[in-house]
Amino acid sequence: MPQPVDAPALVALEVQLRELRAVLARLESARRELVPPPAAFWSGEARRAYDRALVAIGRTTDDVIGAVAQAVRRTADSAERMRAGV
Repeated sequence: MPQPVDAPALVALEVQLRELRAVLARLESARRELVPPPAAFWSGEARRAYDRALVAIGRTTDDVIGAVAQAVRRTADSAERMRAGV
C-alpha cells in the first residue's frame, strides 16, 4: 500500500535536485572551459610536469563531477520513490 506523500520533504528533495543539477552543469562547464588540453608548444621536463598536473586536475575535476552526478541520480530516485509512495 502506498505511503502518504510528505509534501515538505518532497519539496525539499525537488529543491535539492534543482540545485544539484545547476551545480553539475556549472562543474561540467568549468571542466570544459578551464582545464586546457595538453600543451604542444614545448618539450622537456617542464612540459612533462605540466602534463602530469593537467592529468591530476582533470581526474580531481572528474571525481567531483561524478560525485555530484551520483547525488543528482540518488536525489531524483528518492523524489520519485516518495512521489510513488514507496
